[in-house]
Amino acid sequence: MTRLYSRDDVRDHIDFSTTLEVVEQTYVETANDRVLNPPKLSMHLGDDREWPDLNAFAIDMPAYVDWLDVAGVKWAIATWDAERDVPISSLILLFDPIGAEFTAVMEGMYLTGVRTAMQSVVGLKHLHSDDIGTIGVFGAGFQAEFQLRVIDHLLDVEVFDVFDVDSTRARDLVSRLEPELDASISAATSRTEALGGDVIITVTDSKTPVLEDSETDGSEFIIALGSYRELPDRTILDADRIVVDHVEQCLQRGALADLASRGQFTEEDIDSTIGTVLVEDGQAVVSEGERVVFVPIGLGSLDISIAEHIRRETAGRQSLSEYDFV
Repeated sequence: MTRLYSRDDVRDHIDFSTTLEVVEQTYVETANDRVLNPPKLSMHLGDDREWPDLNAFAIDMPAYVDWLDVAGVKWAIATWDAERDVPISSLILLFDPIGAEFTAVMEGMYLTGVRTAMQSVVGLKHLHSDDIGTIGVFGAGFQAEFQLRVIDHLLDVEVFDVFDVDSTRARDLVSRLEPELDASISAATSRTEALGGDVIITVTDSKTPVLEDSETDGSEFIIALGSYRELPDRTILDADRIVVDHVEQCLQRGALADLASRGQFTEEDIDSTIGTVLVEDGQAVVSEGERVVFVPIGLGSLDISIAEHIRRETAGRQSLSEYDFV
């Protein structure tokens, strides 16, 4: 029997603290070559201005996680012209290679939001050298809400400044979350205001830089989460340390990909993976005043690990649906 999980099922059964442990362990196992993260398979459906003219994009993220004995895949598709609040949909499929059966089909968007926020938490926990004062968040969409909720729940943050090119969207997000967060939160009225803290998180779908290097002082801790070119070249090239989650995939997609495609950034320019940091001593040695850029493009193995953890934690729950596909 295959268990079925709606978005509400995932939300009701995901625990942030234990999910952080799962994410950290999966990073460690990845560094120890005990996880398979094949290249993501992309399919353009018109977003590249080619046929078919659907303005959509699909991505397939398979993985095998040895420490959980699970294989799986997340399939996500963005339909940019669809009339819906969140234009991206995804499902996760889990398979037990020992029992030879599909064990779960799970709604993937809520889990992805949590997973992406966990990437930031791991970076802040293990790469940031000081206490966290103010975090400037660029973007006020679907993913930004998870960043704010999860980081606030797991870490001690004083202030969030949220900036979005759509100022109304930023104000609406702040208004909705302000009563729920421990940290203070405000809608920044300019990019400069959002750059005033010691941490910058870019969580947008922008294909052009969302900030100017001249607006920064060179000592920021930057987490770039978007799939495209959120950071200016100089911000990356002048960084004292660059840490990623997966070397090959970060050179193909995300903040580093454009520079890499022009031959101006290579594997040799990457200082470490976050998994290696966790394996070696759990804390990167970062000096005061250094600019650190953390680029976690997002691994299918994290989605599969979190999904499998939820499946195991909900074993025997009568409230969940099952279906016999065979």
